[in-house]
Amino acid sequence: MPVPMPAAVVLIVCKTVISGPEDPNAADTGYENRAWAMEHSMMVCRRQEVQLFDQAEALGADAQGFNMQRCQRSGIMLGSAWDAGHRTSNYRFWRVACPVPIVRRNPDGSEDIIAWKLPDCGHRDTVRCEVDTEI
Repeated sequence: MPVPMPAAVVLIVCKTVISGPEDPNAADTGYENRAWAMEHSMMVCRRQEVQLFDQAEALGADAQGFNMQRCQRSGIMLGSAWDAGHRTSNYRFWRVACPVPIVRRNPDGSEDIIAWKLPDCGHRDTVRCEVDTEI
């Protein structure tokens, strides 16, 4: 029996710096001229695990299976909301990561998903990740 994908999303948020002159309309728009902060030629990022639940299911609707498409859609919406809710922070949403299957290969050549793993920051050649820290 396959193990269902857990309803969780990982947001990767990375440090930024103000880079350049202030926008003349910044007082009206809130725009900041930001660039990714680089330390020793690496981006400095943090990962945030977000557990999700289906509110419609909690209200009595049929359960919708959590899949890659729903994970990615949720991640993009959560990332945008994260940026909007952390405007005073130097960190900004960079990427979303979805659970990754752990697969068992059977002798007949078929595969079974036996568990799921939440990914780390990834991109070890360009990202230094401060894993699971509070911002």
